[in-house]
Amino acid sequence: MTARMTERHAWTKAWMLALLVGACGAGTGPDEPFLPAPPITKLAAGDSLFAITRPAAFAGVLPCADCERIESTLLLHPNGSYRAQDRYRGAREPNTFVEVGRWTVRRIDGDSLPRLTLLRDEGPQQFAMESELRIRLLDREGRPIESRLPAELIRISASGTLDGQLRVRGEFRYFADAATLVSCNGGVQFPVSGDSAYIRLERAHLDTMLGTAAATYVNLHARLEVRPGMEDGTFLETVVVDSLLSIEPTGACGATRVRSEIAVGDWVMTALDGMALPTLSTDQRPSLRFVLSEPTMFGNSGCNSFTGKPILRGLDLVAAPVAMTKRACADEAVMDIERRYGAALSDGGWFRLDSTALVLSRGGTERARFVRR
Repeated sequence: MTARMTERHAWTKAWMLALLVGACGAGTGPDEPFLPAPPITKLAAGDSLFAITRPAAFAGVLPCADCERIESTLLLHPNGSYRAQDRYRGAREPNTFVEVGRWTVRRIDGDSLPRLTLLRDEGPQQFAMESELRIRLLDREGRPIESRLPAELIRISASGTLDGQLRVRGEFRYFADAATLVSCNGGVQFPVSGDSAYIRLERAHLDTMLGTAAATYVNLHARLEVRPGMEDGTFLETVVVDSLLSIEPTGACGATRVRSEIAVGDWVMTALDGMALPTLSTDQRPSLRFVLSEPTMFGNSGCNSFTGKPILRGLDLVAAPVAMTKRACADEAVMDIERRYGAALSDGGWFRLDSTALVLSRGGTERARFVRR
């Protein structure tokens, strides 16, 4: 038997024993790793978080302020969204919830380790990337967590999705006989269905008398149901409403605020592919402007001007071609910026606000950063 087969056999035996112990009610010990799938020991092509092409999963035990521990499974999607399944272990029956949001990964100046950040409802959650196979939880100031628990997540093989009880705050819209929910945290969009709670949600939306395209803002407890997609390896997710609470729209939804800023913003670029732009003249500085009522986006790419027809699903900029004029420019550095900027817009991604900056990311990687002109 080879060493690799011996390792896999040992892991399988340990995992089966853990399942049997869990079935008897003991569960994972407070200092033992929580691994719902085999760990990955070597990255394959497409697994790097800086350019993933398929979902990446992590699991482990994290500290909890008011429970014994949190058994956490994190699934990072290539489009920059995440699903986090947290099982709260304590004296009472454990509760398991799923949260959705956005993730980013970037290298911080002066920090030896890259950072993975989850944009969660209660605020950003940061991890130090000790490697692409192991991430360690940080506190809000970016320091390592002091805990008797490992406070780290280990890379495991990914199933492609997570389902379970979903807690989400978002915008509900009913348009063209289709209901959608856009999460306030990162603008992730889902189709919506359900029974009595869904009917109440639809009636509350119609009672606003603002028209079908308007949004009703809600806190939902729902189920995230998953089924296979039309193509192999794809999944379709639907939010099935269990209960809801209407909330005031003012300041309640980050997705609305970002779209509003995009709609009225006239932006100039300050960084591209994670690097600050050199000093450029006014007519060479890349810019971006949206007219969402059309919809159209246009601007200067450095040497030429461009225009495009953006499709925003939630805060996702769906990949689409960008039309650009073909004037040659003698400055090779400006032409290189133009080429990479055109690729970033054509590739699509998702938008977020970082303080006063507008950021376009693809997957977990920042592609372009803008400030208001």
